[in-house]
Amino acid sequence: MTATNQAAIVALCAAAFLSFTFFGSPQVGDWMFRISTLMMLAISWNLMANAGLISLGHSAFWGVGSYAAILSANAWGLPIYLSLIVSTLFGGLLGFFLAVATGRLRGIFFAIATLALSEGLRISAFMAPDVTGGAVGLFLDSTARPSTITLYVIGCIGAVAAIVISVILSRSRFHFACRAMRANESAAQMLGIRPYTYRMGLLAISGAIASCAGGINAWYGGYLDPEIGFTLHFTILSQIAPILGGVHTLPGPVIGSFAIIALSEASRIFFGQQEGFSQLIYGLVLVVGILFMPAGIWGAIRKAWDRWSARGHSQTGEDSPSPREEAKA
Repeated sequence: MTATNQAAIVALCAAAFLSFTFFGSPQVGDWMFRISTLMMLAISWNLMANAGLISLGHSAFWGVGSYAAILSANAWGLPIYLSLIVSTLFGGLLGFFLAVATGRLRGIFFAIATLALSEGLRISAFMAPDVTGGAVGLFLDSTARPSTITLYVIGCIGAVAAIVISVILSRSRFHFACRAMRANESAAQMLGIRPYTYRMGLLAISGAIASCAGGINAWYGGYLDPEIGFTLHFTILSQIAPILGGVHTLPGPVIGSFAIIALSEASRIFFGQQEGFSQLIYGLVLVVGILFMPAGIWGAIRKAWDRWSARGHSQTGEDSPSPREEAKA
């Protein structure tokens, strides 16, 4: 796909997001906001997965960004855009220090380290009630909260920005270095790639995106406690979205985010009357989808497109005369 096509797709996504935000109903706006924040979280997780780094504690970045946004807004009276800058910086710093601390860890050991980080931050938030409010939680200053439409637009802008960052990285040496690290980190090092340096940059970018998403969500909800900020729910969603959409691909996290929110809302609307049944249907569809589409929705779409293209080329080859027949004619 050329750079022009990628730019056109990003522009169309931005236009679609903003049109739904301004012309859709409040319920549609809420759906688009949830898709936007999940998209940012999924893209962040997928960036790490592209380098073979599987995170089981992405809620750590989400929670740090959420607390950074609310605390900076309440303590210093910062508007939303400045508090989100604070969230992004704190997320980037957390990712950088995580890379430094886990520089020699790979595979399941790195994954366990991220899970331990998330749980450690959750317990620390409970044990610091003077700062985080502890189990009571924190409320955002209602006078500083912008309108709901403004929050919808900010969420959509954040999602589009995450897509743009992903596209830019996919066309750089950074992307190919991460692919080499995912295939064989030792072999990549022999080729002159410094995994430690790339890991620091990758985790800083990934953490910044996830923390920004957490900060946007904190402004939208207006309340935060350690269970909400560092819940395992966000870690699971950040993994399911790219896996369902197509892990290690650009469109995968975007498609997966739309699919998860659509599936969640459909199961709630049609089966929400029976307690627990909607979640059962939601889980079953996810399991079946991953089993029958191991490459994700995007992989299934590409496979179907390749089959259709091959069939079209074969039919064209059968109908068109060969060069020897044309010469005889």
